[in-house]
Amino acid sequence: MSVGAISTSNVNAIKGTEFEGMSIQMMAAMVMLEVGATKKKEAEMKIADMKGQNDKAKKLNNLVDRMNADLGGVTKDDDDNNKKRASILKSYYEEAKSLGIDTSSWGASEVNLPASFRGASSMTQKVLFIPSKTAEQVRSITSQIQHMAENCNSDNQTQMVKLQDFMGQYNSFVSGASDQIKNANQILQGLAKN
Repeated sequence: MSVGAISTSNVNAIKGTEFEGMSIQMMAAMVMLEVGATKKKEAEMKIADMKGQNDKAKKLNNLVDRMNADLGGVTKDDDDNNKKRASILKSYYEEAKSLGIDTSSWGASEVNLPASFRGASSMTQKVLFIPSKTAEQVRSITSQIQHMAENCNSDNQTQMVKLQDFMGQYNSFVSGASDQIKNANQILQGLAKN
């Protein structure tokens, strides 16, 4: 195996850049600090994502708690109670949709309510209609929301592992940069003594 001539083009590529005149150790330190800063930014983005997930989980849990409180007194499975459950669900429908909840199991639909039915003289109005719900159907809906909140929390745990990895990488690069700077200083001190 033979070793060819080493090109000076790589050295010439440094001329005119912020690295010109720096030692190899200082260049390595600069690169490590830059990579470390990138890892820090990635960690900050993960933190923001985790905060968003945490906020969503809180909103979902709050929604379930309020729904369960309102539904707590509606215990029988008769026509009147089933209609009450539908009315309670209707009051939470828009909030649930805004939180990204799949509301297809709620059976909601918009119906045209004629003006004469409302006691008005003109124009029909679209009204949200949710059909009667049994206690079991409502339990299924609230369980779905609770499950979504738990998934947000579970996802946050996964994100925490990734965050720890980014922070470990950041610390490693900053430590490596510090070591390179120490090495460069030792070399300069050794040269100054000679």
